[in-house]
Amino acid sequence: MFRFLTALRSFWLFGASILLTKGLALVTLPLVTGHLAPSDYGRLEIVTSVVEAFGIVMTLGIADSLFRFAGPESGARQREVVAGLTGLAMTLAAVIGALLQVGVWTLAPRVGLGFVQTPLAIGLAAATLSGLIELPLAWIRLRGHAGAFLGFTAARALLQVATMAVTLNAGFGVTGLLAGNASVDALIAATLLSLQIRECGVRLDRPTFALAGRYSLPLIGGALSMFVLGSCDRWFLAGAVPTATLGFYGLAVKLSQIAPLAIQPFGLWWYARRIAVLKQPGGIEDSRRGVAIGMTLLAGGAVLSGVGGPVLVNALLPHAYRGALPYLPWLVLAAALNELCSLVNVGAYAGRHGYRVLGVNSAGAAVALAGYVALTQPFGVWGAIAATIAGHGARLALYLHLGRVDAPIPYPWRLAAALFGLVAFLVVGVKFAPTAVIAAPMILIGLSVFAAIVWRVAARDLGPLFRSQPA
Repeated sequence: MFRFLTALRSFWLFGASILLTKGLALVTLPLVTGHLAPSDYGRLEIVTSVVEAFGIVMTLGIADSLFRFAGPESGARQREVVAGLTGLAMTLAAVIGALLQVGVWTLAPRVGLGFVQTPLAIGLAAATLSGLIELPLAWIRLRGHAGAFLGFTAARALLQVATMAVTLNAGFGVTGLLAGNASVDALIAATLLSLQIRECGVRLDRPTFALAGRYSLPLIGGALSMFVLGSCDRWFLAGAVPTATLGFYGLAVKLSQIAPLAIQPFGLWWYARRIAVLKQPGGIEDSRRGVAIGMTLLAGGAVLSGVGGPVLVNALLPHAYRGALPYLPWLVLAAALNELCSLVNVGAYAGRHGYRVLGVNSAGAAVALAGYVALTQPFGVWGAIAATIAGHGARLALYLHLGRVDAPIPYPWRLAAALFGLVAFLVVGVKFAPTAVIAAPMILIGLSVFAAIVWRVAARDLGPLFRSQPA
């Protein structure tokens, strides 16, 4: 019972950190849209998409490398691995960060990005710090220090909101917003890194560099492939639709991220230990339980996003942004497919290298990229959405196929089908209900069925999983 309560405490502390970070990002949407016109919001989306690609590179696959190589170790050996990874992260941040700044000031005007050169340089400076924040936070997660994780992520989120409010109200626009976020990231990175070095030290360790490089470089490639599925669509849409339409699309993407928000507190706890769980006695059944819990949480997030997103837009955002609503249900589907891939990809991550992850994500990216090329010009945003859904569908099929040997988990597909039908019933039914009088009983019936499913999953899977695992 004590182990169960301790694990549950960690779960809720991780949940609180997600609610503060992701939740505050959603709460600030009225602030951002109130100070930026749809066309400015569209330009922000272009800058963000470029910065996101390099942010993926600068995370260096560091968290996955730490979980893979430091997780099974203990004591002094574990700290040695962490010290070597710290040296790797600091070295690459300095080298790649300098190259990025040289590149943006020399190449941006030549590739048509001169109009966003300054905000792009600021955003890339912040991206350079990604790995230096990711590594200490991963170390905190690995040790189960959910309270410390909550403290740092909450401080980062609150400081970013404060600087956002100051810069936007002062009229500094997109450049000021990005500069404020970069300043906060620099402060958090310096604090986290200094604390970790004090505990574990820092080493320029060639064996650790080689070991982490073999494992993480394919993961970085796979993550860049995921960028194609996450943000590269903006690059194709920028030449196919008006900037304001791109702003509507970007807002709908952000609202769709409410769906995976519901699973992320559990994911912070589960993804850090699922490889170790898989290899334990009874690990196959515990892995099935983890997936069942994740699917249920994901369905709850999809309902909240598909039904609550329109309420948020209509109630709190300027009327001009209602053009985002038609895209929302389909983007929720894309977000759910992406998160479902994360739930079932443990077989690809359990090896000594990350080439299976690279192969699957590259295949999904290729499907999406072909769709962007063929569909965005004639069909605009709808073509981009169709291509993204196709890419995630391809990834899901491949992860299931490749994981059959290393992770022969009996996934709960009947539960998944029931949850999908319930979400579709609620989102589509509420969308097309002619009056609130008709929509209200539909919502009541759907939520009652969902509550029954949650009760069954909690009794069958949640309790047994948490009791079998340390905090």
